[in-house]
Amino acid sequence: MLNNKVILQIVPALNNGGVERGVIETSKFLVKNNNKSIVISSGGIYEHLISRHGGILYKLDVHLKNPLKWKKLRIKVEEIIKKEKVDLIHVCSRVPAWITYPIAENFKIPFVTSVHGRLRNQNFLKNYYNSILIKGDVIIAISKHIKDNIVNVFPNVKDKVSIVYRGVDLENFNLNNISNTRIVNQAKLLGVRDGKPVILMASRPKAWKGHLIFIKALSKVKIDYQCFLIGALDGDEKFKRDIYKKISEFNLGNKVKLTKSTNDIQSAFVLSDIVVMPSIDPEPFGRIIIEAQALKKIAIGFDHGGISESIIDNETGLLAKPLDVNDLGKKIETALQFNKTQCKIINNNAIKILKEKFSLDKMCTDTLNLYKNCIDKYN
Repeated sequence: MLNNKVILQIVPALNNGGVERGVIETSKFLVKNNNKSIVISSGGIYEHLISRHGGILYKLDVHLKNPLKWKKLRIKVEEIIKKEKVDLIHVCSRVPAWITYPIAENFKIPFVTSVHGRLRNQNFLKNYYNSILIKGDVIIAISKHIKDNIVNVFPNVKDKVSIVYRGVDLENFNLNNISNTRIVNQAKLLGVRDGKPVILMASRPKAWKGHLIFIKALSKVKIDYQCFLIGALDGDEKFKRDIYKKISEFNLGNKVKLTKSTNDIQSAFVLSDIVVMPSIDPEPFGRIIIEAQALKKIAIGFDHGGISESIIDNETGLLAKPLDVNDLGKKIETALQFNKTQCKIINNNAIKILKEKFSLDKMCTDTLNLYKNCIDKYN
């Protein structure tokens, strides 16, 4: 395990998102394992979590996409690297990579990149812009789906790509650690009614997340239910209008409700029976799935992208044929008819796989081991 090293992570901002959460979690784990964690970011709503867990945050405008600003930023980043005696640099997106890669080369510091989204084979300029992410001595892909995608666009880097799956905090997402008070408060906030099974979809308000296809699938379900689209009310007016129109089209106004995002997604999951992730485009990974599984809920998604890796069909959840409304409706109806024994078998299978493959501890341990290997090669 990595020990007594100084690791610098650079991320554009520290707001909501899987990339940001990964940086915060890795920073905490570094400190816990006797390393020094430095984070450079423009800041954000979760910036306080870096120092709270023993890391050091430097605020710089590393989110700026204007290349004319990068020279000044490089000078400031260099000063931090010299001051902190950084042993390894880990960048989590393209702009920080463009800013930092020349410094890493000049100082001969190990350079690690993470790829959290799909790289498309596009025009020359777009491919060139994306290519900075393959300059790492090690390239971290957050799923096999993303690794395959990287290698498809940049076949020469196959041997440099390592998969480190995103991980769920099994203490934070543990039924025994969520109080009744939290659950009752969340039930009031959502407007959950007793006696009807609860279906949840929790996502950012983006069309590709599949709200409209999900509503159409729900229209096929003959068993009574209540469904909450958490985060949908955060969308713009057109986004919300399209959803309300679809709900009205299928006469689901008394069953489907839009809500704002919640600060207590764990309690929301506890209230549910089924959690659905109906993304139209393949998810890079889909952390919502493993969080739902950790809280012993039946997870359902389309059989493509990272979701195909976090759900084993009929063993740890249910997979529907990609973009097949009828099949998604059938899977939801099947899950609503599961008895307690069937649910328990799926839940136990899912927890077993989470502990082996998708835990936060494993994600952080794998990351630190990659850091160590990378540093060792430089010595």
